[in-house]
Amino acid sequence: KRWMKHSAMDLGLRPVDVLLCSAQTGAGMEKVIQAIEDYRAGENVFVVGVTNVGKSTFINQMLNRMGVKEAGRLTTSRFPGTTLNMIKIPLDDGKALYDTPGVINDSQMAHYISEKDYKIVFPHKRINPKVYQLYDRQTLFFGGLARIDFVKGKRQSFVCYFSNQLTIHRTKLEKADQLYAKHLGEMLSPPRKETLDSFPKLVKHSFNIPNRPTDVVFSGLGWVAIKGSGATISAYAPEGVSITLRDALI
Repeated sequence: KRWMKHSAMDLGLRPVDVLLCSAQTGAGMEKVIQAIEDYRAGENVFVVGVTNVGKSTFINQMLNRMGVKEAGRLTTSRFPGTTLNMIKIPLDDGKALYDTPGVINDSQMAHYISEKDYKIVFPHKRINPKVYQLYDRQTLFFGGLARIDFVKGKRQSFVCYFSNQLTIHRTKLEKADQLYAKHLGEMLSPPRKETLDSFPKLVKHSFNIPNRPTDVVFSGLGWVAIKGSGATISAYAPEGVSITLRDALI
């Protein structure tokens, strides 16, 4: 919660509160419902977020807790942009809760993969971090969607937080380009072979990691935690997908 508040403030936002919940299991939803009731002070409620963040699932979980029958639930989908119009849900006091269309964030991986690959890229269970002790001049591929090169630095751990379904391959840096060219769409997938013509080329981003725990974040895909012994890295993602550094989340 402290990390989320700090990150929001870095973006110019001043959250009144931060609550943790699961739209999938319903954990923590009672506190969310009570907080909404307290903060809204008799006004309308708007649920806002980027595409595919789970707003409709979140609202359905609230409706379930409030005893609304299945017929009153919202349509959900794992594909971005399912909610195309504002959806009004009347509240008992004459006000309403609104499900809003997702804010499009073009820098997310979701906009660059096929529908078949959603179930691989997006986690459906608790992520099991994968730890790699790397020497410099080694590379990790995340399927064929992204890549990180440990260019220079002392041997250290790279902790990878991605969907459990996404295969990670380790190789030597000098072999990485050849491996990618030869096995993209096969051993290095997603993307699938039949979608390679529309898959953007990977773009290189170079970073010097500071001497503190730092995450290298691939927008909409996952992140790599580097423990902070100092390192020079190169990270690759499809053209249009952002790669950023942040203080370690975990």
